[in-house]
Amino acid sequence: MTNHSMATDTPEAKLADGFTAGSLHGALPLFVWAAHLFVAYASAEVACALQLHRFKVLGLSAPDLWLWFISAAAIAMLVVLTVQAVRHRRAAAESGTTQATIQIGAAILALVGVLWSSVPIALVYGAAICRSTY
Repeated sequence: MTNHSMATDTPEAKLADGFTAGSLHGALPLFVWAAHLFVAYASAEVACALQLHRFKVLGLSAPDLWLWFISAAAIAMLVVLTVQAVRHRRAAAESGTTQATIQIGAAILALVGVLWSSVPIALVYGAAICRSTY
């Protein structure tokens, strides 16, 4: 019996229990949201400090293109995570656990958060942002 209890105390056994992996998977959309927010604001600040808004590509400033790119990447990643959570919820419907439902909620919350923080990117262009901060 002591061998069995020692085997369940290993990190591998704790990750294999399903709860830890499910919790990490459920929190992943929130990490994507946080990363998007951090990278968007940090890169906007750096772009303004370096006057990168003066460089135009396809009629848009370089920072605008970058912010559109990271927003689109975050939205695409969150859509994929939401679809995966919905599929996991269907597969776990028989087990009666709420973990899959929480994963769907976290994915939708993060998706709405990224969309909400992307609104200023759509409405305010790099030069206007830089004029308001510098």
